Amino acid sequence: MLAALSVGAFVKGITGAGLPQLAIPVMALFIGIERAVIVMSIPGLVSNIWLVVSHSKSAPETRDLPVLVGTGVVGTVIGTVLLTTIDGRWLSIGLAALIVGYVTLRLRNPQARLRPGLSRWLSPPVGLASGGLQGATGVSGPLLSTYLHSFGLKPSAYIFSISTLFLIFSFAQVVTLVALGAYTTTLLVEGFLAIIPVAVMLPLGARLSRRMPAHTFSRIVLATLLAAAVALVWQALA
Repeated sequence: MLAALSVGAFVKGITGAGLPQLAIPVMALFIGIERAVIVMSIPGLVSNIWLVVSHSKSAPETRDLPVLVGTGVVGTVIGTVLLTTIDGRWLSIGLAALIVGYVTLRLRNPQARLRPGLSRWLSPPVGLASGGLQGATGVSGPLLSTYLHSFGLKPSAYIFSISTLFLIFSFAQVVTLVALGAYTTTLLVEGFLAIIPVAVMLPLGARLSRRMPAHTFSRIVLATLLAAAVALVWQALA
């Protein structure tokens, strides 16, 4: 679990995503999906605050962010309420198939981009769905990463966009978990302990990201998406 947290934090520092996608499936094998989601909510909130502040200068270069935030918050509350009742296996497999399809498309046509006119119509349902995934499974990164990557944003703007969404979703998730009385003393201690490897590895990944060419950054995001698809299928089958 420590290794998964460390690698996930390093990848998140580079791409803005990857921490829950890599950490939660591994943690769930030992402590269960519900407990893993609740524990990960604390380091997830802290890491996203750090990335948003670090990349705040790129805020004007984002697209459709307010719409994604608004609908995502609604989805997060709904998904968190359904955390103990929803079967996330089919959601994971379907999302993995979506990721593989998108990565295949980008590899065949690297210049493909989602037009602003179309994204204005797609952003509300994507925000709602990604928020629902965050609340129910603790992992909205694969869907958001796939969607935002199709915009063709600059690396810093991409990281700011996805970190802002994760921050809002994480905050809504934490508030909902508090309202539901989901946090126990043990879970809080575990959540704050999980911050330690994240605090060490996240800045190292961010430092590497700032020195990286845009095309290399794009390839790493695609590779991270494929890894997330594998993790989702593994989690579903396990």
